[in-house]
This record gives sequence, structure tokens and C-alpha cells, in this order.
Amino acid sequence: MAGAITHDKASQLRDAVDEALRAAPEITDSARAAFARLVDVLEASDDAVVFPAEATISTSQAAALLGVSRMTVVRLVDRGEMRAETSAVHRRIPVAELARYQAETRTRRRSAMAELAGDITEDAPADRVIETR
Repeated sequence: MAGAITHDKASQLRDAVDEALRAAPEITDSARAAFARLVDVLEASDDAVVFPAEATISTSQAAALLGVSRMTVVRLVDRGEMRAETSAVHRRIPVAELARYQAETRTRRRSAMAELAGDITEDAPADRVIETR
């Protein structure tokens, strides 16, 4: 996947950001890390979304960021898999909760892939069907 910026431009941007941050010692370590992460994301992905940590988003916005339907997000909230602030009608999802859910999902997927890969050995015949649960 191509990023929003090339590797060369990302390197130049990292150098410029590092130089600017060295000139501003009052910048916190967490802010420095956020700038570095932003450059990493821009290099690795053609799309980036930045929210304040305390922001909340609608179920429609969460669905768009997760690449699922709004009803899937509603079900995740209703099952307790994703925390949301609810009113009589609306659900607002904290951005930090969305990030937590994404990281947890990524970890589960990697674990499942590793388990599946472990089922395949050099001795397994090419036509062997791998059974699922």
C-alpha cells in the first residue's frame, strides 16, 4: 500500500520535525512521539485521521473508520465489546475506545493467523483441508 508521502519525503519530514523539536525543549515527550507517529502513518498509509484524545464520534463515523456498517458498530456497543456514551437515542464512541478496539482486534487476528499457520507443517499434504472450529 502506498503512503500519502514517499519514504524520501518522510525522511526529510522526520529530520525537519526533529530539528524543530530540538529547538523547543518545552515540547513534551508524548508530543514528540505523536509527531513521529504521524510521519510514520503518513508514510505507511494514504489516509490518516487525527482526533483529540478526548473526542467522541458517532456510530456512523466509527463504522467508516473501521470499514464496517453502522449496525455492526451498534451491535458491538450493545454486546459490550466497545464502550460508548449513550443517551436516549444516540451513541457516542470515545476515540480512545475506538483505538483500543482496533488494537485488540488486530491482536486477535494475528493470533488466529499464527494458530492457523501452526497447523500447516512440511508433512501436511498439499490437498489437506484445514478444519475450522
